[in-house]
Amino acid sequence: MKNCAIALLSAMALTYSFNVQAELAVNKVKYEENIIEVAPGRYRVESFYKKWEEAIRRNIAAINEGIAPDVSGGRDSARILWNGEEYYAWAMEYNSAEQDREYDRAITAKRKSRPLPGGGVCAVFLHDKNLNPVTSLKIDLPENNHGTWCNGTYGLGSAGKGVDGLLVSISYYLTGDKPAQRPQDIGDGWRYMTVLLRLEKSADGKVLLVQDDRCLGNPNRYEDIPTARKRLSTCIKSN
Repeated sequence: MKNCAIALLSAMALTYSFNVQAELAVNKVKYEENIIEVAPGRYRVESFYKKWEEAIRRNIAAINEGIAPDVSGGRDSARILWNGEEYYAWAMEYNSAEQDREYDRAITAKRKSRPLPGGGVCAVFLHDKNLNPVTSLKIDLPENNHGTWCNGTYGLGSAGKGVDGLLVSISYYLTGDKPAQRPQDIGDGWRYMTVLLRLEKSADGKVLLVQDDRCLGNPNRYEDIPTARKRLSTCIKSN
């Protein structure tokens, strides 16, 4: 794989050091199914995506007190080649265990449930080519003293040339705000932004995802990946 200079964000002053590593490439994963004959006249359909969905469910259950949502579609998922290794990244939103308990309390008390700070979680999960878990990261939203509710992921892609990482576009709203009173008002208070997640290896060789907000800021109003990628490129060149 062709090598290139990788910009690593370092100090708060946005100074940069450059190391040579393998180029990071991000590709969409094709949905394919295989039909396997398990016995004469009996067949089983195998799907890489279905196995991947189950791996994501297990990951979320492991970090969310055993509670995991339905996982389907893989809209924000990608195959990654980095440092000669193959990985699979999946971004999604799910409810925290405490938010699920709030729903249960509301049903018991016959009242409307309330969105809890951090009750909506947006996260990225990384697996190896055999779908073994490698690492995961919950996107940090410090706005409103972390009184935020992440309610969707809208894109996952390469951060661009010279940046060893992924860009993830999300939506969220602030908890404590008055909820929409009419169906047509839903979404009025939603905020959209894109965050940078760098890939790096720890001293013991573990692959990590690290949220880096120093170029894009947090919060920011870069609603899509191309806009955020352009900002990152400008930031790197100026530093």
